[in-house]
Parts: sequence; C-alpha cells; structure tokens
Amino acid sequence: MNSPVLPNHSSARTAIFSKSRALAALALAVAGFGFSGCTTYTPAGNMEMFVRTAPVPALVPHGKELAAAEAHAAKDANSFALVGSGKSMEPMYVSGTAIVVHEQAYTTLRTGMPVVYRNSRGFYVAHMLVEEMRDGWLAIGVNNAEPDQELVTRNNFVGVIQAAYAASDTPFRADVAARVALKDGIDRSAKMALLR
Repeated sequence: MNSPVLPNHSSARTAIFSKSRALAALALAVAGFGFSGCTTYTPAGNMEMFVRTAPVPALVPHGKELAAAEAHAAKDANSFALVGSGKSMEPMYVSGTAIVVHEQAYTTLRTGMPVVYRNSRGFYVAHMLVEEMRDGWLAIGVNNAEPDQELVTRNNFVGVIQAAYAASDTPFRADVAARVALKDGIDRSAKMALLR
C-alpha cells in the first residue's frame, strides 16, 4: 500500500494508500541488490506468514475506522493512525482499513512484521517484511507476487503496524477467517501449555 503525504488530521497523521506495482527483481538487481536464493512469493504463502505476525482488524461500524485507530494511537505518544486504500494488503486489510503505526527501533525488525515505510516518492507503504538483505529489508504486499522495488532501511522505516480497524461490513473471505481461527487456536493452545 502506498500513500501520499497528507496534512495531519487531529492528533494523528492520516494517509491514503494505493497499490504499488513494480518489477522488483530487475529493479533490485539494477540498484545493486540481489535476492538470496530463488525465493518465490505467492499471495497464499504471504497470507500464511501475515496471519501469524500481523494484527487482525477489529471490526467497527462503517465510517468509524479512523476514529477507532486515532483513539488507539492517542494512548501512546509513539503511535499514529493511517487509513489505507488499494488491494496490495487484501484480503486481511481491505481498502478503508485504518491502521495504528507504532514508531520503534529499526533493530527490532523481524521477518513477517507488518511495517510502514516511506518510499522515494514520499508515499507511505504498509507491507510485510519477508527477508533481511545486506542493505535493508525486502517487503511485499500480502496480495502481491513480487516484492517491493525499494528496501526498508533505517532511513525510510516509519514503524510497525500495531493494530487495525475495518468496517464491520468488510467482506472477509472464508479462507482468511479459517486462518485467523487457526491462529487463535494456536495462540490459545500455547497459552494453555504455559499455564500448566
């Protein structure tokens, strides 16, 4: 998801995202970067990783997504809210989903984390980290088969997605619901094991 830089609205920074398409392998090779191995990415594989690591959107009344995200972000001086549009993060984050971005240290990044960075055109991009490279992190939209053209670096990293809010009438696909249920089941099982 990409977004133009917009003026602040209330206490939160607000942006609109749009899908980024690029020939990442060629762009990274030209820029002096290379993929380690022959990694391939698919929306289904991306989704498996994303469900394990990203916050599932809380459902709120239609039109209240940003307000809910701003209220969440207001509790922490290092967080702010953005609103997205585009298809690169579907089916988990559909157009209109509001996210809470938490500013944190670049050194805390790990594979699978949902992050926001600012690309060279000044747009916020909300994607998932898939591989640490020599000069930064390779990121991808969950619904994309190609990684982003630009790496996430110390200089363009903004923060990690901490929470998400979607309209209660948002269409979640059945396979997403099943994966979320599986994730919840795994989380509950792990918690139960810790309590024993």
